[in-house]
Amino acid sequence: MYLDLINQIGRLLNSDGDLMRNMNMVLIMLQEYLPLRNPCLLIRDNIINKFFIELAPEISEDEKNRWNQNALKLADSPALKIQHEMILYPDEPDILNLPCTPLADDRPNATIIQPVNYQQQHLPLCILSVMVVGSDKINDIVRIIKFISDLLAVSMIARGFPVVEIQDSFQQEKQIPKIIDNFVGQNEKLQQVANIIKRISASKINVLIYGESGTGKELIAKAIHNNSLHRKAPFIGVNCAALSENLLESELFGHEKGAFTGAAGTRKGRFELADGGTLFLDEIGDTSLGFQAKILRVLQEGQFERLGGSKTIHVDVRVVCATNILLEEAVRNGTFREDLYYRLNVIRLEIPPLRERREDISLLIRYFLENLNQQANKNVRIRPRDMERLTELDWPGNVRELENMVQSAFLMEQNNYLKFSAKLMEAKAGRRVNPLPASPEHQNMPIAKDRVELEEVEAIESALKNARGIQKKAAEMLGITLRQLRYRIKKYNITVRKITLPE
Repeated sequence: MYLDLINQIGRLLNSDGDLMRNMNMVLIMLQEYLPLRNPCLLIRDNIINKFFIELAPEISEDEKNRWNQNALKLADSPALKIQHEMILYPDEPDILNLPCTPLADDRPNATIIQPVNYQQQHLPLCILSVMVVGSDKINDIVRIIKFISDLLAVSMIARGFPVVEIQDSFQQEKQIPKIIDNFVGQNEKLQQVANIIKRISASKINVLIYGESGTGKELIAKAIHNNSLHRKAPFIGVNCAALSENLLESELFGHEKGAFTGAAGTRKGRFELADGGTLFLDEIGDTSLGFQAKILRVLQEGQFERLGGSKTIHVDVRVVCATNILLEEAVRNGTFREDLYYRLNVIRLEIPPLRERREDISLLIRYFLENLNQQANKNVRIRPRDMERLTELDWPGNVRELENMVQSAFLMEQNNYLKFSAKLMEAKAGRRVNPLPASPEHQNMPIAKDRVELEEVEAIESALKNARGIQKKAAEMLGITLRQLRYRIKKYNITVRKITLPE
């Protein structure tokens, strides 16, 4: 029986699939084959050097979150004292004091605590804890648990724990280097950012991302999530600047039925939806002081109440925040809470603007162009002189502005080459990164962006007219998908009239 168990666990850990799911299945299999209860796997956060309960089939999420919050508050992690396997009998104090579901009739014979070490590693990767019930073969079970812990260690190291290698995310066949995941570039500052992500991804530590609008802060947040052990868990993002304070509170914390006018039913908030995964809060610097206090409570205690509710909800969420303003100045000005700033600013990543990474502009253009060609099944290229002119621009809107420019030129391509408007290129060349205030009547008008959109609208309207209002045909003329055309029709509020031929 024991050989069958070890064989099945070895095959499971050697198979493809999510590592965390496979390890959870190992705990369930231990319960099925052996007289065990309450199997738990505590994984070490290699940044703050503490252990947290990650997998525990018999423990509820609320109990797990409470234990993890208490572990976070302790000055020293008791689990760090465990260097060798331990057998704790009922009359001995439990060093971990893990939560446990009540046992029916069987009292535990002993608790086995087994560190999962790889070779001569000083600190264990994780700790496996099980309770033996209804069996006096403690020594046999200890040997089996030790053998399985070795299988777990080998599997975790083979999967890149605690560091996920980022080289696999490079798409060498396209010859377009990527810093990490879908973040294109080879800039030295971005390489440093990638190295930090490589080190912190296995941790649950909070991260603060600085960068101008359009630099790709959300892509960096997704890279942190995708390279973590919880990549299969939800990644939930919300733009704090895009919502009013009341709506933002409802979005993040949820609400109960009748909490306010229009609340027809109970609704989960983003914190609940991201439980076990990552919550990305973009433009956190634009929130009010009152709202910041509520965010601080969740970060400190891991709990909150929905709007209009009294039930306390516990969550285990990694929070990644981003901002394009200096929070240090906001703290000095009294518009951002100092305690929240220090809570968020544990790991700080600064994303350089596009004008400081000009070597990446040509790579980004090639990347956008290849994606557009693949979607439209075309072979549109860019002229060398156009590439040279684009790399000389400052791009105040950063990567987002560059992508919009390439998309518009792709829509208006001629003879399989991107067609850039001469007037638009001149307008962009004349733009400054920090422009002087415009005249009152034009103060809020992004001139270059408007010209891009105007030319795109004209191209779409012309195609719709030539296609007599048939959107599928117009999309084919433009070399884009029907979904992309419908998105732009909605974005620019273009009126579509289907024209019928006279009989």
